[in-house]
Amino acid sequence: MADSFKKVVFLYAPSEDRGLWGGVAEYASVHRRWLLYSPLLLQFEADEEEIDRWLKQVRPDGLIVPNSRKNLGRIFRLSIPTILHRNVKPRLPGRPAIVGNGERIGKMAAEHFLKLGFKNFGSYICAAHVPMQERAESFAKYIRESGFDIRILVRPRPGNLTSWNRELLILADWLKSLRKPAAVLAGDDTLAVDILTACRIAELLVPQQIAVLGVNNNRTICETQIPRISSVALDYRKAGFEAAALLDRMMNKQPLPQEQTVFIEPTAVIIRQSTDFTAIEDLEVAKAMNFIRHNTTAILQVSDVANHVHLTKNALQKRFKKAVGCTVAQEIRRVCVDRIADLLIHSNLSIEEIALSVGFSNPSHIARYFRKIKGLSPLVFRRQYGPRQER
Repeated sequence: MADSFKKVVFLYAPSEDRGLWGGVAEYASVHRRWLLYSPLLLQFEADEEEIDRWLKQVRPDGLIVPNSRKNLGRIFRLSIPTILHRNVKPRLPGRPAIVGNGERIGKMAAEHFLKLGFKNFGSYICAAHVPMQERAESFAKYIRESGFDIRILVRPRPGNLTSWNRELLILADWLKSLRKPAAVLAGDDTLAVDILTACRIAELLVPQQIAVLGVNNNRTICETQIPRISSVALDYRKAGFEAAALLDRMMNKQPLPQEQTVFIEPTAVIIRQSTDFTAIEDLEVAKAMNFIRHNTTAILQVSDVANHVHLTKNALQKRFKKAVGCTVAQEIRRVCVDRIADLLIHSNLSIEEIALSVGFSNPSHIARYFRKIKGLSPLVFRRQYGPRQER
């Protein structure tokens, strides 16, 4: 009977929260007892009275809504189990929520730039945007713990095109003031585009003078820019699935876990042209790093790298360890595993096909190789972070 179905309303911005929607929809398709509502007219700031009337008419059993909506108070007074997904504002105490793991995002970004040898850092974020602030604070913490300084530019929210153009000029001047080469973390991919635009205004080269890293890995944005933008990929879909499972327990009045925060976790830095640069001062080591990055296979040997930079293996190993902090073999493995992870997340290639593409003659060896770095087998990693298939 229709009454046995749970009616769930998910209000989201199609351009920003599609991944969350995908995870929620997957949960609904697996459990088959949900009726999902997501009316486009209510995704925007509709009249509060209209939203109230619509919700009272539908009488949903559960809600997933952004905490940036102006009519949250009215929604809460309906006493419907509700999970908030935070677009901009701070968390509301005591309310289950979906939030980005800013601590891990900032750490992953810092590790990426530090591995490339950068010593000058910046971050560009929007004012009053809590997720960006958390990412920038974590990024700055790990940069400072590594012994380097960092500058952060906070952009006020542009009210119109004139103010936006003015902010681009301010950003261009700020980028020119950074010591070069500099690594800059953008609050998200859209701000990374602004950085590219400001670099053109300032006649700065990307990535040779300013290396740019975004967050969200919006491929429509990142892969259509010149140069293409490197970005921290976030697993919105998995977070959406887990949030739906939490909402299901709330609607069924089941005991809730002590932790009622669903984190959107970073999965990997997807490397594109905007950070394809090595700032290591030792020229031969920098060439070795670039060679490893552009010849990513499991069969690459330390001797291949040494021959490319015209050093003995022992000489390369000593200089590489001093400049990078790990051995050549460790870096080869790390880069290769990152390549495998990228293919697991963003392609539908089978694990056997991925294994062959990165140089494994026997596909069974990839699991042991991958697990040493990621702690998971490729199959488990793909199930957690990769493209989910309809069931």
